[in-house]
Amino acid sequence: MKKIGIILLAAGVGKRFGGNKLEAVVGEKPMYMYAMELISKQSKLCPAVVVTGNSNIASEARRQYMDVAENLNPDFGISHSIHLGMKMMLEKHPDMEAVMFMVCDQPWLTHDTLERMIKTFNQGILSLEYEGKRGNPVIFSRDYFQELMHLTGDIGGRQVICKYKEAVNYLKAFNQKELCDIDRKEQIEE
Repeated sequence: MKKIGIILLAAGVGKRFGGNKLEAVVGEKPMYMYAMELISKQSKLCPAVVVTGNSNIASEARRQYMDVAENLNPDFGISHSIHLGMKMMLEKHPDMEAVMFMVCDQPWLTHDTLERMIKTFNQGILSLEYEGKRGNPVIFSRDYFQELMHLTGDIGGRQVICKYKEAVNYLKAFNQKELCDIDRKEQIEE
């Protein structure tokens, strides 16, 4: 199995949500805790970096022995978070063969799906999908690290996926809800 690091992107400002969505309660806990718990189950195999400007998320990440890359400029876009996460991951783990990018607003993603992605990944790019809809998490092999480090704006890894379509493989999620990322308060109740 390849050495895969996990970068959790948790620095968004929640403009469409109308506030701090990552601390919004889903079920019985803050939304960000779902991703943290998934990562902590993989921690023996996959080192993790959490990119955030939120002190509660940073504290929880450190409590679970994850590295924290502080993003004080979330308005710079997702590419800035990617740069911060990649920089810290490669400083701490220069032999990393691939990185998985996760987001904090997918509370219905399952541990089984995450584990299947890590075990299935071999090379290139692996994206989660369900009936033609693709989404996060996404794993990029080392071949794409420089491209990721040179991204700009608020599009993120999608630029790399679109550029290298022939290198993208897909893993089917168990259900559509796993791909659901929460952008509006109403989605929590759906």
